[in-house]
Amino acid sequence: MAEIVSRAVSWRYYITIDGITAAEFIECNGLTATRESKGIPEGGRTNYEVKLPGNISYSNVTLKRGLIDLQLLDWLLKNASQNTVKPELKNITISLANESGEAAYTWNIFHAYPVKWSGPQLSADSNELSMEELELTYTYFQLTKV
Repeated sequence: MAEIVSRAVSWRYYITIDGITAAEFIECNGLTATRESKGIPEGGRTNYEVKLPGNISYSNVTLKRGLIDLQLLDWLLKNASQNTVKPELKNITISLANESGEAAYTWNIFHAYPVKWSGPQLSADSNELSMEELELTYTYFQLTKV
């Protein structure tokens, strides 16, 4: 019997910040992991280098949503106003759902904190929604197929 494949589509996702669902985000960008490659010359050979794997780095994640409250800005400003090098860290879960609405893939983002908040672009001749963006940095993520 043929197996029915349930596809995960990019527009059906859920974001949870420290256990609280924040489904109002319309965009999530930057889920990227990159491994460095270090070239090392090998014993007298000058025509190539041996490539050794280095550390993995993770790009910042940007979340975008309609401006509905000040919680995200407050999170950034709270970290700045404490005048400390230890920001308030939160764990974030991004779940990509299949056609049935069930989680198909989950990114667990660990030790995240905001590094940038952008407010709405205000223009008298526009009828667009007021949007905010929050850029987060974090230690690492784990991707799980549910």
